[in-house]
Amino acid sequence: MDTLINYYSNLSKPLPEAPPKQWDISEKNYSLNGPIPVDPSNGEKWICRCGQSKNYPYCDGSHKKHNEENGLNDSPLKVEKGSDMVYVCRCGHSKDKPFCDGAHSTLKTIEFEKENQGIKNIIRYTFPLVSFVFAGIYLKRQLLN
Repeated sequence: MDTLINYYSNLSKPLPEAPPKQWDISEKNYSLNGPIPVDPSNGEKWICRCGQSKNYPYCDGSHKKHNEENGLNDSPLKVEKGSDMVYVCRCGHSKDKPFCDGAHSTLKTIEFEKENQGIKNIIRYTFPLVSFVFAGIYLKRQLLN
């Protein structure tokens, strides 16, 4: 019963605030399913920071055209051979461009909550009604016995 009460009381909590978009990620590269791991142990890697590479998360030179069209000055980031594994952002909301800071998790939660708002409203408004009806039935049986 405590689990049900906790769930019911959390239905009215406001959605978390969405982290602001920090840079453009092309639609092809965009995802809320977490970062892309890049392992530089076998050689240096050039990481895309413009979000437009067709070989994302690796740079393919797309930043040159993207910079011209948008007045930006993005360039790839060199990760030296033998460095630790890095995790490249795919949502464009990370404050640690081009690395993931977990902003996708908040965005995914907000998306999930919005998609399930109708179900939450059904639960929010039918649970008290159903409880009231069952309480009435229980009391009526108790009084008749």
